[in-house]
Amino acid sequence: MDSTRLRFEDLFHIEEIQRIQDAFAAASGVASLITDPQGRPLTRPSNFTTLCAKVIRGTPKGLANCIRSDVCLGQGTPGGPMVRRCLSGGLLDGGTAIHVGERHIANWLVGQVLDEEADLEAMAAYAREIGADEAAFRAALAEVPRMPLARFEKICQALHHFANHLSTLAVANFEQAWRIDELRQAQASIKARDRSFSEIIEFLPDPAFAVDRDGRVTFWNKALERLTGIAAADMLGKGDFAYGAAFYGQPTPLLLDYARGAVSMPDPRYQVADMAPGEIIAEVTLTAMPGGLRHVWAKAVALYDESGQVNGAIEAIRDVTDRERREAALRQSEAMFRGIVETAHEGVWVYDVNYDTTFVNKRMADMLGYASHELLGRNLTEFLPPESQQRAARQQQRRRDGFSDVFEQCIERRDGTMLWVLISASPLQDEHGNFAGSLGMFSDLSAVKAVEAELRAHRQRLEEEVEERTRELREQAMELAEANIRLSELDRLKSAFLSTVSHELRTPLTSILGFAKLIGREFGEHFSPLAGDNPALAARGKRIAHNLGVVYGEAERLTRLINDVLDLNRIESGNMQWRDQCIDPVAVLHQAVQSIEGLLAQRPEIRFRFLAHTSAPPLLMDPDQLVQVIANLLQNAVKFTERGEVVLEVRAEAEAVLMTVRDQGVGIPADQLESIFDRFHQVGRGDTIVSPTIKGTGLGLAICRQIVRHYGGRIWAESRLGEGSAFHVRLPMAAQCLETVCDPAL
Repeated sequence: MDSTRLRFEDLFHIEEIQRIQDAFAAASGVASLITDPQGRPLTRPSNFTTLCAKVIRGTPKGLANCIRSDVCLGQGTPGGPMVRRCLSGGLLDGGTAIHVGERHIANWLVGQVLDEEADLEAMAAYAREIGADEAAFRAALAEVPRMPLARFEKICQALHHFANHLSTLAVANFEQAWRIDELRQAQASIKARDRSFSEIIEFLPDPAFAVDRDGRVTFWNKALERLTGIAAADMLGKGDFAYGAAFYGQPTPLLLDYARGAVSMPDPRYQVADMAPGEIIAEVTLTAMPGGLRHVWAKAVALYDESGQVNGAIEAIRDVTDRERREAALRQSEAMFRGIVETAHEGVWVYDVNYDTTFVNKRMADMLGYASHELLGRNLTEFLPPESQQRAARQQQRRRDGFSDVFEQCIERRDGTMLWVLISASPLQDEHGNFAGSLGMFSDLSAVKAVEAELRAHRQRLEEEVEERTRELREQAMELAEANIRLSELDRLKSAFLSTVSHELRTPLTSILGFAKLIGREFGEHFSPLAGDNPALAARGKRIAHNLGVVYGEAERLTRLINDVLDLNRIESGNMQWRDQCIDPVAVLHQAVQSIEGLLAQRPEIRFRFLAHTSAPPLLMDPDQLVQVIANLLQNAVKFTERGEVVLEVRAEAEAVLMTVRDQGVGIPADQLESIFDRFHQVGRGDTIVSPTIKGTGLGLAICRQIVRHYGGRIWAESRLGEGSAFHVRLPMAAQCLETVCDPAL
């Protein structure tokens, strides 16, 4: 027994000690308490005075002093008790240390009495020192028992002898109990060991049985009962290999018979995995099982007595039929997989953690010019050119890190030629998830590389052709630039010519218009009346007046043509003056409507409607140009409508203003909806007039398109022959005019 670990509680029953302590305190008239060596109480206080229990120990300082005093009392010599005045209240205290061998396990303390030498005033002053109530202190002090010092010392000496004797008896009893318990444990261990053999066999999950030195069955566990269908009661005690009938239908030596030396060799039907004297492991198919054939794994070992002589054997059996079936299925699957891999069009290359080859299929070997077995064990880097070695190391590290990659690589064949392949490489892991190597799928890129080479050559030829064509285009561009310069000069000369000619034509036209108008008026006033009743003269006079009207009308038309040509020329040359301002499109369109009121008055068969939305956003443009565009469209609508309705509509559309002029006229062919905006183009005859009654310059829509384009807008036409046309003008709104919309100047 190791006494260094014993505690007071291990040696004594605390409640029994408590009763002894209470009786001792009552008989001796002193207070008593047992603590551990650090002063912590192990028993309840016996016969404690009110002064110590409540007054002194009721203050933190008094309690700390009491504990310190108790620890000091327990540090006396083993030969006798310690007697001294309390370090806290000054009462007489005594104590004896309780030892087990050299180990100090407790202190037995007594005291709290006054002797004849006690200084009561000094003790009362201690109340003020620890912060206790002095009146309560004096009252409690008066109740403290009085006892001569000699008597108290005898009580302490008796306590010392009693405590030591009690400890000696307790240690002796504890040692005896410990030895008895140890003996009982040894006996139980022997009995348990005796039972363990049969219990182990009985409750083994695998079937098991044992025989003695004479070959008689001594154990036959429940698992074996379930396997063979034979109860243990029917098999125990049987010998002469009769137990073999349970497995093969007739008495047959089993593996344990070889292990115990009853036969020199195991039965030939066993597939022996390992054998040694007194031990054998094998697999076999059992033929007499209730459920049919069962494939089992079995191990048998000899049992020996104390002298080393064989006194029996034990055999354990494990049914591995399901495992055998799985392994057979796995072998079949592996064979099928190998067949697939061997006939695959891609090469398969498996290598271990060091890049050493563990498997290649026939396709891979053929790609390299080797037989498959010639590649086993060879390192992959042997087939890589020197410049690819560092890349191979990086790729191997990526496999170790668990990454898969697809990349192109050049490898060396047996004949020294290089073969381009596409590699799909993936890491392989063992059953624990550790890196075990890599699997590579290799695709021959020879045909691809040949095509790429051909494509590169073709691209080179194309680049050369493109370069040659570019050079030609550059030369043509230079020629076009020179031609453009000449055309620009010709256009400038044309514009100057048109401007000059137009101005030169205006002078005689003004005279023609003036004189034609004057002649017509004077002819009507002075010569027409002279015809009188002469029909011939009257008819001649009407013809002359009509001819003068034709001269005047054609002169006006020529004037409009000249004005349109000048306007179009100014717009195209950039010399047009645009007087842009923020305008309300609805107000400006009213001016355009006013410009055709006279024309509408001459055509009562035409109805006109103006649909305006007051929410139309403002525009930033020259109001006169907007009037010119819409007035031109309205004049065309009236001109080409024999009977029906002409509508002008304006509304907001997204961030723009949409203006539409719709008529019920003759309509426009679909193939001319775009060409009508060309210069000098009129519907029906290209650049000629449709009929003598409908005349125009053929420049109005061209001018409209130029104006609309100038302001970033769009103009287009929609029409169906015989049903009418709709001309749409879409102009972007002016955000900067949202707060500054003004009516156009009159």
